[in-house]
Amino acid sequence: MTLQPTAPHRSLSAKVSAVEFWRFAFTVIVCLFHLEIYFGNQTVFPSGSSAVEFFFILAGFTMAMSAARYYAGHSTPMSTKEAHAKAVDFVKNKLKAIYPVLIVAILLYLVLTPAMPMIPGMTGTSKLEMFQNTEWEWLMLVGTPMGNQEGLAPIIPLWFLTALMVVGYLYTFAIYKKFDFIKFAAPAVGILFYIFFAQNAEKVLDFYLPMGFLNAAMVRGIAEMSFGVSIYFLYEYLSKKKLGIIWRSILSLAEVYAIFRFFQLTLFQPLGVDNFRRIPYIMIIVLLSFLNVTFLARGLNKLGGLWRKAGKLSLTMYLCHLPIATSYMMFVGTLKMQLMRPAMTSGWARALYEFLKGAGGFGANFKPIPLNWRDIVIYMPLVIIVSILVNLIIAAIKKFIAKPLYARYKKKLAEQERAEANEEVAV
Repeated sequence: MTLQPTAPHRSLSAKVSAVEFWRFAFTVIVCLFHLEIYFGNQTVFPSGSSAVEFFFILAGFTMAMSAARYYAGHSTPMSTKEAHAKAVDFVKNKLKAIYPVLIVAILLYLVLTPAMPMIPGMTGTSKLEMFQNTEWEWLMLVGTPMGNQEGLAPIIPLWFLTALMVVGYLYTFAIYKKFDFIKFAAPAVGILFYIFFAQNAEKVLDFYLPMGFLNAAMVRGIAEMSFGVSIYFLYEYLSKKKLGIIWRSILSLAEVYAIFRFFQLTLFQPLGVDNFRRIPYIMIIVLLSFLNVTFLARGLNKLGGLWRKAGKLSLTMYLCHLPIATSYMMFVGTLKMQLMRPAMTSGWARALYEFLKGAGGFGANFKPIPLNWRDIVIYMPLVIIVSILVNLIIAAIKKFIAKPLYARYKKKLAEQERAEANEEVAV
């Protein structure tokens, strides 16, 4: 069981695949959690909102990895101007990825809003308020005082991306400017900010709850990105060690236990601050997925191409799943009503009606029923298919419209510059 040093260079190409699998899996949990809101009684994922913690931790991990790669080739600290440029690049790259999908998601929501079913507890003017708040979606301000009207916004899950942008901007600057200090301080920052969160939180989903000069979403972001940074440096240490079969077996068992405990708590633990007991298990999952020494991680990496493609759908699924949930509830309810009469005389209609009778939140005689496997089997493929179509549409627009227009603009600009240069030479 002795740890022996090996070469410090280890390719990350295979490890990313396992991480992409988990990125996709945690996105599915978030999608199902929000679908269940329409059912009124959350019994399957009573506290599924804490799956978002995976994405904050992953962001901190990759941020530390990027900074470590920079300092591996540079011996002098980064200047303030250079660190600021890195922070700006972080925001620019996120916006480039988010905005095309966000535009489609908001347009989809605007089309569906008039026919959207009422969530239990919504007032008669709630739809109008959500429609009016679309402007805050465009500005990425959900979860801030400027971006919340009675806590409602068309794409409420966007609060996470708002927090990621704000906290990530500050954290990127800090980790590039003061790399050694952040490496030392990150574990303590994570713990202290979670203590602060627990002392002020009312429930997990209160992302807009004021906490000093921050809100709950920002506090969660700072704490969890700090944990992500912390486990990166543990990864950096372990990746230089050669682990024998005994250590691999121990880590494999730890990974299986972490996965079991996370899903056990997600499925059965009521919504509350105690949900954050899952964070150490998420940290273990992220660490061992990147480390690529466990039997599960290596098995997932053998299907690397599949998981990388699934991971690319995650952002689209995250932004588009709420309007798709609206469509699902309307579609299933309408289809059941249309099948009632044909089901009396047709065998296939009867079979389909019997299958759908247990889905969509209402059973026979409009009796409320909780989310079940039928809803998952119909809804998740619908989310995935729509997300694939959205990605294909965006890719086609970029390839056939945006890039040709940009190339034409650059060409015209170059011609103008040459013309101006020729005029100067002539003078």
